[in-house]
Amino acid sequence: MDNYETEEQQVEAIKKWWIENYKMVIVAVVVGLGSIIGVQQWKSNKAMNAQNASMQYDQILQSVSANSAEGADQAIVKGIEVLQSDYAGSPYSALASLLEAKKLVEAGKPLEAEKNYHWIINNSSFITLQHIARIRLATLQSAEGKNEEALKLLDVDMGSFKAGYMEIKGDILVSLNRINEAKAAYDQALQAYAAIGANAQILEVKRNDLGNS
Repeated sequence: MDNYETEEQQVEAIKKWWIENYKMVIVAVVVGLGSIIGVQQWKSNKAMNAQNASMQYDQILQSVSANSAEGADQAIVKGIEVLQSDYAGSPYSALASLLEAKKLVEAGKPLEAEKNYHWIINNSSFITLQHIARIRLATLQSAEGKNEEALKLLDVDMGSFKAGYMEIKGDILVSLNRINEAKAAYDQALQAYAAIGANAQILEVKRNDLGNS
């Protein structure tokens, strides 16, 4: 519009442009405001969901602390069901499932514990918790004699959990009497532990028991 000679011409040009484009401008403003409101609402809902999930998890912990009280176990199971169904994307759902799986193993219910581990692996959006669940599930399956199934479970991208994966893999291979493979797995686990500066004394004992040949 700088090419117009007078202010009147500029005004007329603006009026003409507005007549031709006002609908588009209004739509853009509405969409823009809607986006801002939508983002703010999304953030608010996300914060509310996180708070609700945290409160639900706290209630589960309280029930665990009172596990000698009548109905405590039912409260734990119900709380975990709520987290898994309503707050699956929250880390609390996976943490509660890990907790329940541990209790089920201690209660001699490995198959029910496996279900919790599988739920975390298949549903949690937190890779770290997926790794923890996978390693614990493999350990449990090996204890049940499901060694081949456990080995398949460990055939994944190990990420920063390589030490833990390779150690349990070595344990499983020992159970299968595949000693040379177990040695190699333990050696990789030791290297991974050394890379992160972690103590691996128990692993060193297990590796030494297999000999150097």
